Amino acid sequence: MQALLSLTVALAVLLSPAAAQVTTPREAADRMVAAVAAQDAGAVAALYAPEAIVLVASQPVIAGRDAIRDAWARNFGAGYAALAILQARTDTGTDRAAMVILWEATIRPQGAAPQTMRGRSLLYFTRAGQGWLISADMAQGVN
Repeated sequence: MQALLSLTVALAVLLSPAAAQVTTPREAADRMVAAVAAQDAGAVAALYAPEAIVLVASQPVIAGRDAIRDAWARNFGAGYAALAILQARTDTGTDRAAMVILWEATIRPQGAAPQTMRGRSLLYFTRAGQGWLISADMAQGVN
């Protein structure tokens, strides 16, 4: 279960970092939900800046877009099936933004009953040529 928590983020460029601009942090969160539904680890990773970090309690730091993609691929393989954003609050400046989200994840491990996890995340965004990208993601479960 800790491996699944390692990227319960909730929180979004679906095909590649340059495929489409993310015009708002909320759009990034919505794309994250869609990428999780599609089980597309590359699309999730594309929402992050190349040097982004993900911090989850009791887990090693996940650093860089490739490591974030690999962690999501492992999570999908372990049954991470859906992500829903229950609440979101964003404070946006001209080139930086912070978003606090409450989320719910559905985990469907093979051969086991589905599980629901709730958590909260703090996403720190920077505005780049591709639009808004997540540069830091700190998540914790609240079950």
